Amino acid sequence: MKHLELLTARLGRSVQESVHYSRYNAPMIGVLGVITFPLYHYVWWLIIPQPYENLWLRMIGVVICVPLIFAAQWPKAMQRYFATYWILFLLYTLPFFFTYMLLRNDLSLIWSMSTMAALFFLVLAVYDWLLVILLTLAGSLLGWAGLLLTTDVQDINTLTTLYFQQLPIYAFVVIGGSIFNYNAQLVKEEKLNAHAAVGRNIAHELRTPLLGMKAATSGLVHYLPQLVDGHKAAMDAGLPVKPIRGTRLDKLRHAAERIDEEIDYSNTIIDMLLLSAGQTTIKQDSFSWHSINDTIERALDRFPFKSDRERHLVHWERGDDFAYYGSDLLVTHVLFNLIKNALHSVLSAGKGTIRIGTGRSRRYNRLIVMDTGPGIDQARIRQIFDYFYSSKTLDQGAGLGLSFCKLVMESLQGKIHCESRLNEYTLFEMSFPREQ
Repeated sequence: MKHLELLTARLGRSVQESVHYSRYNAPMIGVLGVITFPLYHYVWWLIIPQPYENLWLRMIGVVICVPLIFAAQWPKAMQRYFATYWILFLLYTLPFFFTYMLLRNDLSLIWSMSTMAALFFLVLAVYDWLLVILLTLAGSLLGWAGLLLTTDVQDINTLTTLYFQQLPIYAFVVIGGSIFNYNAQLVKEEKLNAHAAVGRNIAHELRTPLLGMKAATSGLVHYLPQLVDGHKAAMDAGLPVKPIRGTRLDKLRHAAERIDEEIDYSNTIIDMLLLSAGQTTIKQDSFSWHSINDTIERALDRFPFKSDRERHLVHWERGDDFAYYGSDLLVTHVLFNLIKNALHSVLSAGKGTIRIGTGRSRRYNRLIVMDTGPGIDQARIRQIFDYFYSSKTLDQGAGLGLSFCKLVMESLQGKIHCESRLNEYTLFEMSFPREQ
């Protein structure tokens, strides 16, 4: 039972990964299917006639491909079914259709080559070798079932023998293509490990001085308020001490506590940076309920603006408040990434402002970060949450910032998406589950 659960979990991850990387190309895949299904019917029926053609099967393929063209416009209620639809689409259009047509054409050279091409496309679309094999087996069995149900095969033994003679070639396509995909996955993991190793070294170098500062401030936190009170008493007694303004004294009274808090916060940020560089899951054992307005306020107070001009570019009016279950430090780090990218876009364009807003709805609570800078073209929007994707105006550096934002929102059972229009605006919307 445990092995079955592990296998099911792995296949689920494989499906999600296939959907994640393929849905960006879904419209073009849909267009390709809508064009090629009827086109090749014309080719194999009139130009290079084959023993068997089936327009109805091809029209079913066209119907299945049409929703892919409009995948980005699917209603939110339908998005949850996209993974199931994607697997059924692959199953019908590749292994089933080509196996059935291969068998009906007595394993001709043209359809043997077409089947190899179909399996190659399946490998590219699915990534995981186990899921490729399962889809290939299921599609092939359905192709054989379709053959036996729709026609009276005169010489089934000969057909079976020919099919098994070609199986090693098809197996080579599946295995060879899967190996190349596996190598690409290894390269990706090595890049993550390299970033994590560099991050650990940097973290070690930063934690050492922070630890020294932490030890030094422990005494200040305890004794500095007493020293401030002593200076004030000396001033009141007329003793010859250098005068200090009252506002300065008030700041000194809490300065050590503030330094201590910033040291703790810096250590937390280091932990989060290491997490973003080297992991794909977030522990939820420290999650609790937080106010979104309090989180935004603390994020703006702590964000390292380089000038008053930068601070004045960011506008936030305390609006609809809501509670979310998670880590306020993680959400703060998400805001840091979005504000940093928005500032870069606005400053590089020499125009625009940044607005932060919140809202409530029946299903989700929303946090929005919007800038009126240069915007992002649609082709790049499809990739901005991928690991290691970066651009000149977005997710500066190693391309880990926005992928980490997505990881954080998914750990909160929420989601993040981006809308943009060139030369007008860029909007990031984070959806949080409604509190019960």
